[in-house]
This record gives sequence, C-alpha cells and structure tokens, in this order.
Amino acid sequence: MSRIIIPTLYVFYILIGLTVLGESQKKKNSDFTHWNNLKSQPQQAKYITQILSSYPKGDKLGKKLRVVYFYPKDRKPIKDHRKRWNNILTDIQDFFRTEMTRLGYKQVTISLERENGILKLHEVQGIQNDNIYTYKSGSQIKAEVYKALQSKGINPEEETLLIVCGLSKTNGKKVTIYSPYYGMGANHNKGICFTADMEWLSIEGLKPDPEKITLQVKEHRGFEPFSLNRFNTVYIGGTIHELGHGLSLPHNLATNNESIQGTALMGAGNYTYRKEWRQGKGSFLTHSSALRLLVHPLFRGSNKQAKDPPSIKYKELSLSFDNDKIEINGTIDSAIPAIAIIAYNDRENKGQRGYMVNNNYDATSWISVVNPNNEFRINIDGLREGNHQIRITSVHHNGATTTKRLHYSFEDGKPNFAQAKNEIVNILAN
Repeated sequence: MSRIIIPTLYVFYILIGLTVLGESQKKKNSDFTHWNNLKSQPQQAKYITQILSSYPKGDKLGKKLRVVYFYPKDRKPIKDHRKRWNNILTDIQDFFRTEMTRLGYKQVTISLERENGILKLHEVQGIQNDNIYTYKSGSQIKAEVYKALQSKGINPEEETLLIVCGLSKTNGKKVTIYSPYYGMGANHNKGICFTADMEWLSIEGLKPDPEKITLQVKEHRGFEPFSLNRFNTVYIGGTIHELGHGLSLPHNLATNNESIQGTALMGAGNYTYRKEWRQGKGSFLTHSSALRLLVHPLFRGSNKQAKDPPSIKYKELSLSFDNDKIEINGTIDSAIPAIAIIAYNDRENKGQRGYMVNNNYDATSWISVVNPNNEFRINIDGLREGNHQIRITSVHHNGATTTKRLHYSFEDGKPNFAQAKNEIVNILAN
C-alpha cells in the first residue's frame, strides 16, 4: 500500500504546489475573476496608473538628482565639462521619459537640478593631487564630496548623488581612465554612483560618425581600440547603468518577450545604449525597473512619506508548478500600500558564490499587480535547470521596497520546492 501512496502524494505536490495556505485565501482567489485581464504589461500599467492616481497627491517637495563634478587638486575640470554633461543628463532624462511612456506611464522621468535652464553641477575640488586618485578611491572621494556638500547645507545622506569624476587623461586619440565607476549603498531615499568624464565623451559621439574615428582607450587593461560610437555607448551607457544602481535598481535580464526591445538597461544595456541611433537595437527599461522608478522620489518629484516604513507582512504565500510555469500566490498587509510585486528569478551559475551584487545579471523579472484584497499572483516562465533564488520584492507607493527570498532547484523539467517550503513557513511567521 505504501508503494502506491508515496508516489501519488509526490505527484500531487508537484502539480498543486508546496503551499502554506489558509481556507480564506482559497475562497478569495476563487472569487476574484480578473487575473486573466492583468497578465500583459499594458494591462498592468493601466491598472497601476489608476491605483496611483487614487492616492493623495501630497506636496511636491522638489526632490532632484544632485550631480557632482569632482576633480583633483592640481587639475582643472575637463574641457567643456558643463556643456557636455548638460547634454548627457538631458539625453538620459529623455531616455527615461521615452521608456516610461512606451510602458504606459506617460511623461514620467527623472528630476534634474537646473540653473537658468542648464544642469547644475556641484563642483568639488579634491584635496589630493591627480596621481593619488584611482579606480579604488570611491570611499575617499565620497568623503570629500560629502564634506563639500555639507558645507553648502546639503545633507548627502538624504540625496541621490551622481559623482562625475574628472579622472582621465587624453592625449590626442589616446584616453586613459582611472576613475571609480560603480553604484553603491542605494535605496529610494539616498544613493551614490560614480562615473568618469573624458574629452571625447559627448552625445554627438553616439550618432553616426562619418570620419570613422578610432580611439585607443585604457582603463583596467592595456590600450584597446574603440570606435568613437562604441566609446560613447559604453561610457554614457555606463553612466545611466550606474545611475540606475544609484536609484536602487538591481541587475536583471530581459525575458524572451522583452528582448524584442533590445538589451535591458540593468543587464548589459551599458554596452548598447543608443545603438538604435546607428544600427541595430539599443537599451530599454524592463517593466520591473520602470515600476521601481515610477515611485522613486526623484521620478515622483516628491518625498512625501518616503521615510515611512512599509511594515509589510505576508498573510498567505504559496508556490505551485503547472504547465511549465511556477506560480506564486500571496496576500499581504502593509502600512504603505504596494503598487506591485516583482519576482526576480535568479539562477546560480557555475562557480558563482551567492546570488546578488555581480551575480544577478541573469535574473529575469516577473510582475503582478496587487488586487483590492491585497492579493498577488505571479507566473514565472522560461525555467532553466539548476539552483535558483526567487526574490519576491514588494514595491510601495512611497518608493520603498521589501524583499523575501525563496530557493528551489529545477532538474529534468521538475522543481524541488523543499527549501522554499521551509522559507515560506518562516516568512509567514514573521
């Protein structure tokens, strides 16, 4: 008898799911009949826009990106830096506006600090000579920038900072770069990211180049040949990619459906920025990145309630597997309403230690709206063999996010949810 019962139960759990679920949740889901109308990205965007419009507007407190231009004690800023960076940040602003509009969120974009219609640069001269600063000088530069901003009455711990470092040398067509180039320590209330300035860097350099200019560029290795177009795509693309981190965006990979747009900005999109201006497909925002930006104070233009904790609690949570898809169902309760739930499905790669930081470029993202009963339903497609982490991230209307982690393995076309089942128990208990 036991030989019959055990495999039957195994099949039951694979098809129905390893679920920690109350009877009330089952009834709510059976009564809610609109999930099929909220599967596509345009349908979700329309619903989320309606939800956001129902929240009180609040005061517009003018939260804007602070752009800092840092240069060494014994040097001047690089030639035409104000003009070039005004054009670069204006183009980045246009990129965000275009992508948010494409996704159904109208003219939403990042707020820039301007004076007389021109980008405001907070210029900070370092206390060290040029030969002291390197790629690894991020912490030192951060400390010097913080001190300079504080002297102006600006609290850098409550700002999103893009630090443009004039740490490069140009000799004709030879360019040497030794600037920090990364984002660090960001949430919706603050963030910091570094990028580099070079004489050849410009928006014009992203457009077709009839002169076919080739630069020799040295950063982490020896000199390498770069076309002028590739140079500007990589380093302006790198700027907006690192700015994404400064805005708290994680890496992610385009799903099969999304990839028709090109390359995800927060994947390898720093290598394809504005390629569509020349030939081929460029970079784009995934819906998951757009959702997090949609409620970020720099995009909302207000930081009302931004410091209030969402205080989220999961009331019900379940995983199931059917038709080659993982379905996540749940119910939440939170002090700050959630506009959506994102599931990042991140595979552990060979030789990879952990899932985050630079190991999450292959994480596909899947979206659910939150219905009037505070329920969500996410379908994860495109499953691959191996060990995986699902990061369930709630996105709240004040810009805050919270993340819960589940782990599973996938082998021979079947998932093993044993670890995830225990993790669900812990999530529901807290």
